[in-house]
Amino acid sequence: MMLIPNRQLYMLKSVAYVIRSFPEPSETFIAEEAASLIRAGIQPCIIHLKDGSAAVVHPAAQTLLQMAPRLLVPAASAFSAVKNLCRWMTVAPIRTLRTLGQALRHPNRWCYFQALGPAWWSRQQGVQFLHAHFADVNFQYAACISAWSGIPFGVTTHGYDLREDPLGYDGASELYRKADAIVTISEYNRRYMVQRYGLPQAKISVVHCGVDVERFALFARSAPPAGAPLRLLNVGRLAPEKGQDLLLHALARLRQQGLQLHLDIVGGGELEQALKALADQLGLAGFITFHGVQPEQVIRQLHQRADLFVLPSRAEGLPVACIEAMAMGTVSIASRITGIPELIDHGVSGLLVEAGDAVALAEAIATLQADPAMAQRLRLGGRATVLAGFDRAKCTQQLIGVWSQQISSH
Repeated sequence: MMLIPNRQLYMLKSVAYVIRSFPEPSETFIAEEAASLIRAGIQPCIIHLKDGSAAVVHPAAQTLLQMAPRLLVPAASAFSAVKNLCRWMTVAPIRTLRTLGQALRHPNRWCYFQALGPAWWSRQQGVQFLHAHFADVNFQYAACISAWSGIPFGVTTHGYDLREDPLGYDGASELYRKADAIVTISEYNRRYMVQRYGLPQAKISVVHCGVDVERFALFARSAPPAGAPLRLLNVGRLAPEKGQDLLLHALARLRQQGLQLHLDIVGGGELEQALKALADQLGLAGFITFHGVQPEQVIRQLHQRADLFVLPSRAEGLPVACIEAMAMGTVSIASRITGIPELIDHGVSGLLVEAGDAVALAEAIATLQADPAMAQRLRLGGRATVLAGFDRAKCTQQLIGVWSQQISSH
């Protein structure tokens, strides 16, 4: 994507993220993106619908807790609605009356009235752009805040929001038409959105999820001692779409073939007890460690001793956990679905397998265990891929370009 000239970039000083909960351990990519704006000289603000979990706080989220103005969206009340309507009537009477008419006719009028306070707060903070991650309730609130305040708004779509269409076709289509900027994380997503919603391709910007390539530096690795088990690592929510059950079946197959291995699983979720029961059933209990949700430092330590990172997802967007693994030089195996082939070039920067195929997954693991030269080549290829297209600093500059263009047009 072509960046706009520096004479326009100076206009962007503050961006507000509209998100469901904060801090959120499973959405570190949003915190990373917002925190990276600080290094670019732009003030991020956080508007969140509910409080998240503070049990494990990612470093980027910690930075935002310390440096970003935040607003927890208050429950709507008649008193607050009238108070904020009076405020807006004093500064933008025509827009306020127009938006009030829209709100009274709209099926989501509750969202409009709850957005009155955040809209006023955004004005006080000097916010110049409102950005939602996921085309869901976050997008809905960003649009309502924009309607009252006149601040342009946009969205980044990922995976679940396109698969499940939480706003419904009509609701999503309405917001896409109104949005000033539409961003998505992969070319796959852009093609899907053009086909499903009839959006002009030129209106959708592809900006990859990125990682800090200095913090996720290439680890020095040595050959494992003779007879040492092959160490596998999986990081992600313990949920059906992440496919950890397939990985367990692949491991059981490899154990039957005599391969010595150990699997570290990092993450929490609804399937934790079911996966532990499956491990017992498959005779893998002594060969798997469930670590639960862990801070970044622990995950990095696990990468240092891992031979392979395995992500057998059934559904996915563009997995940041896989980008981090490739940046650190952990050879990655992932499913050939959605945007993942844009990240992993099969045989060049990692290996791809068909989603849902535990046999193919086992074969890919065995192939890399038997061919250290291939593993080393993929390791370096993975790092090169991240440097070229998934560097957080470069991705942030792309976003700044998109937002600045919209601010300039306003």
